[in-house]
Amino acid sequence: MDRAARKRLTNCVITIENNEDRHREIIQSAVAKRAYQIFETRGYKHGFDLEDWMSAEKELLRDDFDGDTSAFHFLFEGARDPEVTTILSLTTHSLVVFLSHSRLVSKPNNRPDILSVHVLPEEIDPSQADVKAMNGLLHVYLPKKNDKGWRQKSGGIKV
Repeated sequence: MDRAARKRLTNCVITIENNEDRHREIIQSAVAKRAYQIFETRGYKHGFDLEDWMSAEKELLRDDFDGDTSAFHFLFEGARDPEVTTILSLTTHSLVVFLSHSRLVSKPNNRPDILSVHVLPEEIDPSQADVKAMNGLLHVYLPKKNDKGWRQKSGGIKV
């Protein structure tokens, strides 16, 4: 992956992806995998592919925006296991949150688990992302690109 920046906060890594196509691939792959799991759960009954896909999108693609006109705010539970790292991967239009298990790194085909996917309705400047770890939660602040007065936060990591 082509990364413009990579910062670390306790058990959290923040990356900025230059390639939006990679995020689209990750999102589509995650939705397809979940849709297939729903198909399996239903006993492999055909004819519900659209419903399965829509259910998978509803589960994975979050639009839990708080109405703030200048930024997007997210809260994520931080990994309690010291061998698990939370990875926040940002592009100008998306945030993908992964969990990576260090004890599985040496295993073949080990990939981080996708915790959540957020497709942002407005462009952000990922370099202005601010992340704070407080009481086991990661507070993520992503200012919208059109917001001229990006707020300066203290105590977090500016990417």
